[in-house]
Amino acid sequence: MTDEEAFKQLAVEALGGFGWSVTVDDLPDYDSAFEVLRRLNEWWLGLDQFTRDLITGFDLADGLWNSGWMNEWPGLYQLISGNPFGRFSDTMNDIVACLQSAHNRAPDYAAEHAVTPMADDPEYQAGQGNSAPPVGIDGLLPLQPRRRPTGAGKPAEV
Repeated sequence: MTDEEAFKQLAVEALGGFGWSVTVDDLPDYDSAFEVLRRLNEWWLGLDQFTRDLITGFDLADGLWNSGWMNEWPGLYQLISGNPFGRFSDTMNDIVACLQSAHNRAPDYAAEHAVTPMADDPEYQAGQGNSAPPVGIDGLLPLQPRRRPTGAGKPAEV
Protein backbone atom coordinates (compact mmCIF):
# COMPACT_ATOMS: atom_id res chain seq x y z
CA MET A 1 0.00 0.00 0.00
CA THR A 2 1.35 3.41 -0.94
CA ASP A 3 1.17 6.50 1.25
CA GLU A 4 -1.36 7.97 -1.18
CA GLU A 5 -3.60 4.89 -0.95
CA ALA A 6 -3.29 5.00 2.83
CA PHE A 7 -4.15 8.72 2.86
CA LYS A 8 -7.33 8.11 0.90
CA GLN A 9 -8.40 5.16 3.05
CA LEU A 10 -7.79 7.07 6.27
CA ALA A 11 -9.53 10.18 4.90
CA VAL A 12 -12.62 8.11 4.02
CA GLU A 13 -12.70 6.77 7.58
CA ALA A 14 -12.16 10.20 9.15
CA LEU A 15 -14.82 11.87 7.01
CA GLY A 16 -17.16 8.97 7.78
CA GLY A 17 -16.72 9.77 11.46
CA PHE A 18 -18.35 13.12 10.76
CA GLY A 19 -21.22 11.45 8.92
CA TRP A 20 -20.01 11.93 5.36
CA SER A 21 -20.30 8.97 3.04
CA VAL A 22 -17.44 9.02 0.54
CA THR A 23 -15.28 6.46 -1.21
CA VAL A 24 -11.60 6.56 -2.08
CA ASP A 25 -12.68 7.29 -5.66
CA ASP A 26 -14.31 10.53 -4.45
CA LEU A 27 -10.97 11.85 -3.21
CA PRO A 28 -8.15 13.30 -5.27
CA ASP A 29 -4.53 12.90 -4.28
CA TYR A 30 -3.40 14.80 -1.20
CA ASP A 31 -1.72 17.65 -3.09
CA SER A 32 -4.78 18.32 -5.25
CA ALA A 33 -7.15 18.24 -2.27
CA PHE A 34 -5.06 20.67 -0.28
CA GLU A 35 -4.59 22.97 -3.26
CA VAL A 36 -8.39 23.28 -3.54
CA LEU A 37 -8.70 23.85 0.20
CA ARG A 38 -5.84 26.36 0.17
CA ARG A 39 -7.52 28.42 -2.55
CA LEU A 40 -10.87 28.32 -0.76
CA ASN A 41 -9.21 29.35 2.49
CA GLU A 42 -7.37 32.20 0.78
CA TRP A 43 -10.63 33.43 -0.74
CA TRP A 44 -12.49 33.10 2.57
CA LEU A 45 -9.86 34.94 4.59
CA GLY A 46 -9.72 37.64 1.90
CA LEU A 47 -13.33 38.57 2.66
CA ASP A 48 -13.96 41.22 5.26
CA GLN A 49 -15.47 40.01 8.55
CA PHE A 50 -18.88 41.52 7.77
CA THR A 51 -19.12 39.54 4.52
CA ARG A 52 -17.94 36.31 6.20
CA ASP A 53 -20.55 36.77 8.93
CA LEU A 54 -23.20 37.50 6.34
CA ILE A 55 -22.62 34.46 4.10
CA THR A 56 -21.24 31.82 6.47
CA GLY A 57 -24.67 30.27 7.03
CA PHE A 58 -25.45 30.09 3.31
CA ASP A 59 -24.89 27.03 1.17
CA LEU A 60 -22.01 28.21 -1.00
CA ALA A 61 -21.52 24.90 -2.82
CA ASP A 62 -23.35 25.85 -6.03
CA GLY A 63 -21.58 29.18 -6.36
CA LEU A 64 -18.15 27.68 -5.74
CA TRP A 65 -18.90 24.81 -8.13
CA ASN A 66 -20.13 27.12 -10.88
CA SER A 67 -17.03 29.28 -10.47
CA GLY A 68 -14.79 26.26 -11.11
CA TRP A 69 -13.29 26.22 -7.62
CA MET A 70 -13.76 22.46 -7.26
CA ASN A 71 -12.51 21.31 -10.66
CA GLU A 72 -9.61 19.35 -9.14
CA TRP A 73 -11.89 17.81 -6.52
CA PRO A 74 -15.49 17.39 -7.72
CA GLY A 75 -16.31 15.25 -4.67
CA LEU A 76 -15.86 18.27 -2.41
CA TYR A 77 -19.23 19.51 -3.65
CA GLN A 78 -21.06 16.72 -1.82
CA LEU A 79 -19.11 17.42 1.36
CA ILE A 80 -19.96 21.11 1.58
CA SER A 81 -23.39 21.05 -0.07
CA GLY A 82 -26.03 22.01 2.44
CA ASN A 83 -23.49 23.20 5.03
CA PRO A 84 -23.80 20.02 7.08
CA PHE A 85 -22.22 21.70 10.11
CA GLY A 86 -24.31 24.85 9.91
CA ARG A 87 -21.59 27.28 8.92
CA PHE A 88 -19.33 27.20 5.89
CA SER A 89 -16.22 27.80 8.00
CA ASP A 90 -17.09 24.98 10.42
CA THR A 91 -17.72 22.55 7.58
CA MET A 92 -14.43 23.45 5.90
CA ASN A 93 -12.51 23.21 9.18
CA ASP A 94 -13.84 19.69 9.72
CA ILE A 95 -12.83 18.64 6.20
CA VAL A 96 -9.35 20.09 6.68
CA ALA A 97 -8.98 18.34 10.06
CA CYS A 98 -9.96 14.99 8.53
CA LEU A 99 -7.56 15.29 5.61
CA GLN A 100 -4.69 16.58 7.73
CA SER A 101 -5.11 13.72 10.18
CA ALA A 102 -5.22 11.20 7.32
CA HIS A 103 -2.11 12.73 5.75
CA ASN A 104 -0.18 12.63 9.04
CA ARG A 105 -1.13 9.00 9.71
CA ALA A 106 -0.70 7.70 6.15
CA PRO A 107 3.02 6.73 6.22
CA ASP A 108 2.63 4.54 9.32
CA TYR A 109 -0.62 3.03 8.05
CA ALA A 110 0.96 2.25 4.67
CA ALA A 111 3.94 0.62 6.34
CA GLU A 112 1.68 -1.51 8.54
CA HIS A 113 -0.30 -2.65 5.51
CA ALA A 114 2.58 -3.10 3.08
CA VAL A 115 2.47 -6.07 0.81
CA THR A 116 5.84 -7.37 -0.29
CA PRO A 117 5.90 -9.18 -3.63
CA MET A 118 6.83 -12.80 -3.06
CA ALA A 119 9.88 -12.56 -5.32
CA ASP A 120 11.26 -9.76 -3.12
CA ASP A 121 10.87 -11.79 0.06
CA PRO A 122 14.32 -12.95 1.30
CA GLU A 123 12.83 -16.19 2.66
CA TYR A 124 11.35 -16.96 -0.75
CA GLN A 125 14.66 -16.19 -2.41
CA ALA A 126 16.54 -18.39 0.06
CA GLY A 127 14.16 -21.26 -0.65
CA GLN A 128 14.89 -20.92 -4.36
CA GLY A 129 18.63 -21.27 -3.86
CA ASN A 130 19.23 -17.93 -5.57
CA SER A 131 20.07 -14.51 -4.27
CA ALA A 132 17.53 -13.04 -6.69
CA PRO A 133 14.53 -14.42 -8.53
CA PRO A 134 15.34 -15.93 -11.93
CA VAL A 135 14.95 -13.74 -14.98
CA GLY A 136 14.18 -15.14 -18.42
CA ILE A 137 12.82 -12.23 -20.41
CA ASP A 138 14.42 -11.05 -23.64
CA GLY A 139 17.67 -12.89 -23.03
CA LEU A 140 18.61 -11.01 -19.85
CA LEU A 141 19.48 -14.23 -18.06
CA PRO A 142 18.32 -17.72 -18.88
CA LEU A 143 16.06 -19.34 -16.34
CA GLN A 144 18.03 -21.76 -14.22
CA PRO A 145 16.53 -25.05 -13.14
CA ARG A 146 15.36 -24.98 -9.56
CA ARG A 147 17.53 -26.74 -7.09
CA ARG A 148 16.43 -28.27 -3.85
CA PRO A 149 18.50 -29.74 -1.07
CA THR A 150 18.90 -33.49 -0.98
CA GLY A 151 19.50 -35.63 2.04
CA ALA A 152 23.21 -35.60 1.28
CA GLY A 153 23.36 -31.81 1.38
CA LYS A 154 23.91 -31.51 -2.36
CA PRO A 155 21.38 -29.75 -4.56
CA ALA A 156 19.47 -31.90 -6.99
CA GLU A 157 17.84 -30.92 -10.28
CA VAL A 158 14.05 -30.67 -10.10
